[in-house]
Amino acid sequence: MRITPCSAAFSAGWGGVFVALWLVAGPFLASQLLNAQADRSKTDPLPAEWRYVPHNVALFLHAEIASVWTSKMAQSLRQAEPKSFAQIENFAQEILGTKIDDIQTLTLFVPQMAPNADIQELGVIVKFSKPFDAEKVTAGFTALIGRSAQPKIQTIAENTALILLRLDEATYGKPQPAEATGYLTDAIHAAARGKHTLVVAAAPALLPEEFRRDDLPDPLRPFQPLLRANAIHATLDLQHSLQIQVHVNTKREAQAVDAEKALAALVELLTEMIRRELPDVEKSAEKDANFKDLVKLAQTALHVAQDAKYSVNGKRASLTATFPLEGLPLASAYRAALLHLERNSEILLSANNLKQIALAMHSYADTHKTFPPAAVCDKRGKPLLSWRVLILPYLDQEALYKEFKLDEPWDSEHNKKLLAKMPAVYRGPGAKPDATTTHYRVFVGNGAGFDWVMGTTLADITDGTSNTLMVVAAAEAVPWTKPDELEYDTDKDITKLIGMAVHRHAQMVMFDGSVRTLNKLPSKQTLHGLITKGGGEVIGNDF
Repeated sequence: MRITPCSAAFSAGWGGVFVALWLVAGPFLASQLLNAQADRSKTDPLPAEWRYVPHNVALFLHAEIASVWTSKMAQSLRQAEPKSFAQIENFAQEILGTKIDDIQTLTLFVPQMAPNADIQELGVIVKFSKPFDAEKVTAGFTALIGRSAQPKIQTIAENTALILLRLDEATYGKPQPAEATGYLTDAIHAAARGKHTLVVAAAPALLPEEFRRDDLPDPLRPFQPLLRANAIHATLDLQHSLQIQVHVNTKREAQAVDAEKALAALVELLTEMIRRELPDVEKSAEKDANFKDLVKLAQTALHVAQDAKYSVNGKRASLTATFPLEGLPLASAYRAALLHLERNSEILLSANNLKQIALAMHSYADTHKTFPPAAVCDKRGKPLLSWRVLILPYLDQEALYKEFKLDEPWDSEHNKKLLAKMPAVYRGPGAKPDATTTHYRVFVGNGAGFDWVMGTTLADITDGTSNTLMVVAAAEAVPWTKPDELEYDTDKDITKLIGMAVHRHAQMVMFDGSVRTLNKLPSKQTLHGLITKGGGEVIGNDF
């Protein structure tokens, strides 16, 4: 099992506390643009446990768990949503063998990252308020990541554990020299002082080459000065307000000026994210008062971003932002934020389902030279089983496919028993694990992309694969093996067939494999043009 920054840090404990504030802190904490190495002034000697943190690592994170967990904000959020906090407590108990109340600090470091940005090697230092049980910690991490990672537990002090995952004890299991310096020295000293709630940093030179290449995708080019800096570290302080500081250390003064502009671009990206989410949140606020509080929080975040301060001092560029907490409805906004994030994650999951279905359709076409027909039919053309059964082998479900009797209808005594084995890829948002119905359906007949008996070829799609609907999330769900599809009729109101089935969003995948998630359905005329594969219609600007 590979450990990612999300699963190893944020989900593991303190991350849930900041969910309601993700609009402000998220881009700074999750960004892989963070970097290290600064102009240094004299620093105090590091405490003994900090000598085990290497100064030249790709990523570094330190969290003052105790101060977060006992803060007034965390207490109010815990009362608002006890379930998510209970999950955090259970996770801490299972992995570290103790209550989260007994954890003082958590420090993570990643020596290097794989080219695909996965974290495979990880060091963890946990400081407890009392002596810890090494056997429980070993068992917990082994259960989490598997024995292949060979977690090694060392006792730095009776209340401090060093956990090494796929790291050599001879290198990382001993203290660094007292005079050690490196890319992340500034960040490590900032964290060691214990004055910051969170410190996070990274060294671009130790990140995969893909992050530092010259031909970055256009959306990332404004941030290129950050990827070429010596170092970045960000601090977050949680008191009566949320104080965020980001420091970028560069090789030359001119580069610091470029880094300041890149920080401004990050803040602009943040504001754009908020503006993009606001309409959906405001729509939810019409029915749920909690979302009105989330709107207020988001609007405050926009003001914070607008008032952010930038500076350049020699080779260092800095950003400072202050998010006021007093008087804000954090608890209710937190509940709404959790619900909003859950809905968004389900929308993404559904989009991924459609993508996997489209890939399976194309794999079927590669093998059979046509896309599947809408159904398995008998000799008289009567539909027996859905296309969803035909593409099972291309969804890694060949064993299930072989269980079907293709010459029997979906509800025969034998085939009906297989309804309970519906693959997860057919399960839509909000569906229960034992669901047997699906919203993923196709349009059939009258020039649509599918026919009951014959399969469609790529050459048949003369309107273009990017302009022709393959599969949609229909308004009504049907048994997944049943050949019950959307009969295309030019006189029918297509909008009622598609509906807004995915949390008030319409979702569909085109024949080119691109997935569309829409807040509003296109006009009936545009939909008719999208459904036909060779009608020659001009697609409207509303899609």
